[in-house]
Amino acid sequence: MNLAFYIARRYLFAKKSQNAINVISLISVCSVVVATVAMVCVLSVLNGFETLVASMFNNFDPELKIMPATGKVFDPTAASFQPIRQMPDIELFTEVLEENVMVRYRNRQEIAVAKGVSDNFRQMVSIDSLLIDGKFMLQEEDINYSALGIGLSSALGVRTGFTDPLEIYVPVRDRNLNMANVASAFQLEYAFISAEFCVNQAKYDESYMILPIDMMRRLLNYETEVTALELKLKPQANIKTVRQNIQTVLGDNFKVLDRFEQQASTYKMMRVEKFMVFLILAFILAIALFNVVSSLSMLMIEKQEDVKMLRSMGADDRLIRRIFLYEGSMIPTFGAVAGITIGVALCLVQLKFGLIKLGNMGAFLSNNYPVRIIPTDLLLIFTTVFAIGLFVSWYPVRYLGKKWLSAGRIAIAFLPMLLIGCQGLQNDRKSVAVTIEPQRYFVEKIAGEQYKVYTVVPVGQSPENYDPAPGEMIRIAQSAAYLQIGPIGFEQAWIDVIRQNNPDLIFFDLSKGIPMIGESDSPSGIDEHQEAEHQESATETHAEDLHSQHQHGGVDPHIWSSTSPAKMIALNTLQAFLKLDPENEAIYRENFRQLIQEINETELQMHAMLDTLSCRSFVIYHPALTYFAEEYGLNQLAIEAGGKEPSVASMKSLIDEAVADGVKVVFVQQEFDSKHAEQVAKEIGARTVVINPLDRHWREQMIFMANELIK
Repeated sequence: MNLAFYIARRYLFAKKSQNAINVISLISVCSVVVATVAMVCVLSVLNGFETLVASMFNNFDPELKIMPATGKVFDPTAASFQPIRQMPDIELFTEVLEENVMVRYRNRQEIAVAKGVSDNFRQMVSIDSLLIDGKFMLQEEDINYSALGIGLSSALGVRTGFTDPLEIYVPVRDRNLNMANVASAFQLEYAFISAEFCVNQAKYDESYMILPIDMMRRLLNYETEVTALELKLKPQANIKTVRQNIQTVLGDNFKVLDRFEQQASTYKMMRVEKFMVFLILAFILAIALFNVVSSLSMLMIEKQEDVKMLRSMGADDRLIRRIFLYEGSMIPTFGAVAGITIGVALCLVQLKFGLIKLGNMGAFLSNNYPVRIIPTDLLLIFTTVFAIGLFVSWYPVRYLGKKWLSAGRIAIAFLPMLLIGCQGLQNDRKSVAVTIEPQRYFVEKIAGEQYKVYTVVPVGQSPENYDPAPGEMIRIAQSAAYLQIGPIGFEQAWIDVIRQNNPDLIFFDLSKGIPMIGESDSPSGIDEHQEAEHQESATETHAEDLHSQHQHGGVDPHIWSSTSPAKMIALNTLQAFLKLDPENEAIYRENFRQLIQEINETELQMHAMLDTLSCRSFVIYHPALTYFAEEYGLNQLAIEAGGKEPSVASMKSLIDEAVADGVKVVFVQQEFDSKHAEQVAKEIGARTVVINPLDRHWREQMIFMANELIK
């Protein structure tokens, strides 16, 4: 047995005098296992998505496709194609003539890709499995039919069974443009829509239409020409062999493409994505493996006496280095084997039972995350883990053994300064934390120069689902108080955790006394006289008394979007600072008076702008202006409901209501996708306006929204 390996194995599994070494070694192995499991699972999921995308293309793309290397069309009846038609492995030929056309239906028109196909196209691909409406047919007696992608049919506003035909225009080939009669430069054909298909790929769904090839030839003034020949092979045929045989017969004048080559850009993008994900995970793995440096360094220190004994028995430096190098290599090796085993097991469980779902049933092509395990990926993962582990083991063996004492002295010298710095941070209590930026407007107005205000949810992040980083939790702990805003997603999820981790932190609820829309109504407006009366009756309460956790199923938390709740937020902010810093009461009361005056002026300006507004409805993606709409007698039509994507039925209902109300503006928030809002705006003839209810400049944002409504 290899002596160095034997000693290293004993060192790894033997009990150490310092239990910390065992713990660090175990942490090292566990970190490698977790990182390896992540690599196996993520790469397998990416492989699964690649297979899923390939299956979608397989329903529309042929197994092989012959196209000219130069030019656009060719004659499939030429003698050079006769040997190909006689090949025993080819089951079916479909002639294809493809061209960009302009499609018009009533007052709508779109540029589309017209794909003229032979009558046997239905046998070539699984077109029936792609149909979402209608029945696939190309011709019936003298009537031409067309199958449209779902995106194209939606853009044209047509459905199967419509009695009016589509108008299809193509510029006439080999004819000069007559400016006196421009219409004569276009060839026109008509086709009724027989079916709608959905490939779940924008390339096909949004621009493709399938037509009879005879009709396409009339449009383009061709006789027998085609742009491609699509081939279906017999089940036992080898695609690679048949492709090579066809290429040999046709030579360099034609290209023979398999399904991957037909969608080369898509598959290339997916492979680049997989490669980049692999690099990121390898970087994380490298960081995790640097735990080996700690465990090896401590082991080398502990085994100094053993090294002296080995030297006395004749061991040289090379043997001693190999002992510790083997020791360091075993950690990533065991971690890689265990991680790959666990990762493969998790993938097999997902493959069989589908435990992890993609989302709502029916929202995706597959309800479960797709998984495909590739053995070469597993070999690559093991090699990567072993190589990185070998490198991080080599470093402490080669260098760290000589330098650990000096490094230790440096660390000890800097330790007091680090502790003093941390203590200084801990004692800096002249700051308060708020959840969102609109709070900052009110809190800074009242706090003035006395306190710094820190916003937990950063700009651009949604407060409904944001998870704070460790640094942000430290900033909260260093604050004098936490000012809540009420029943918002972040506070519902994290406020109890923050309380448990910071028992001395004082909490104030700025939504106190504000009736939530969805709860029982109660007065919400205040003025300066009411504030004084309210202040006298308020009791001195600690954080636990001020905390009110709203259970807001269906309750709108956007209380800052209106002036009346804004006054109550200002009052609650004043009460908070009077409890935090009673010595500066006069400053806070004066700041509060100025803030209330500013809110009152804003309220008067808003009423002057909106009270005489003729169109009192607006559309918004996320319903964040409920309080705004209620205070000024407006009607808010929300695209999103309950945090879920809108359905086709809900979109249609909203569009009908918006048209009936004469809506002219569609609001969309910065942190949400504008696709649905733009679609609604296009349908109702309105304009989209980007707003930011989470803006720090509360007054400017309120005036901006009112201005957009009266334009």
